Amino acid sequence: MTSTPKKNRRFAGSFHPWVFNDTVFRPMTQQVGGPAVTRHGLSFFDAGTVRVIVLNTSDVPVRWVGGRRNYDLKKTLAVTAEQLQELSDALAGAGRRDVLIMAHAPAMVRSGKPGLKFNGRPLHELLRAFNAKLTGRVECGTDPDFGGSARFDFSQTSGKIIAYLAGHWHTEEDYRVNGLHYSLLNCSALMGRLHGLTTNYNRKWNRLINTPSEYAGYIVSIDQEARMLREFGYGAASPLRQFRY
Repeated sequence: MTSTPKKNRRFAGSFHPWVFNDTVFRPMTQQVGGPAVTRHGLSFFDAGTVRVIVLNTSDVPVRWVGGRRNYDLKKTLAVTAEQLQELSDALAGAGRRDVLIMAHAPAMVRSGKPGLKFNGRPLHELLRAFNAKLTGRVECGTDPDFGGSARFDFSQTSGKIIAYLAGHWHTEEDYRVNGLHYSLLNCSALMGRLHGLTTNYNRKWNRLINTPSEYAGYIVSIDQEARMLREFGYGAASPLRQFRY
């Protein structure tokens, strides 16, 4: 007779720390001419006068405590001080390019509070410093996993942050915090109108399998001459959202 191991409710839906590395980062580094991938979960590439930087806000350091992970890797949204240093370096290397930031979760929410459990505000302040062409340091506190600091010198850059694109909240929303444009994209899994995690935004779509509403995604376009950001949605998404930067 065999027994089925019980699910660990504390970490339901989470994944092991090496999964993202094996399924995303490793194949990315093997692409010829593909994005640069840094040590601590950041990737970037240049297209004309634009640099696109992708932050892995779920790349959470893991320590095993009593045989259990001390973070739920699906629900603990964060960036480390090391990631912020790599972001600082990638921003400084942008030169005259404008920069589009993409991440799973936004650094800040509409109310001006952090959207990440760890280092949302230092991340936001680093982007503000890039727009202001400042030199200095952001402090991340003393937490053993997320604490530290990141130096920055943006005095030799002339670009600006186009926007910070993110998902996580399963809705569409646009807002500015300290002049930074945060654009939330639906990019949401189909769960059904009665599912406890379904947002009002998706409930209004009444999303159904084998219909266009089953999917939710976007094609992002940057018109460098018109300085226009356009987001073309398909499925359970707005057909077009556009913003000047």
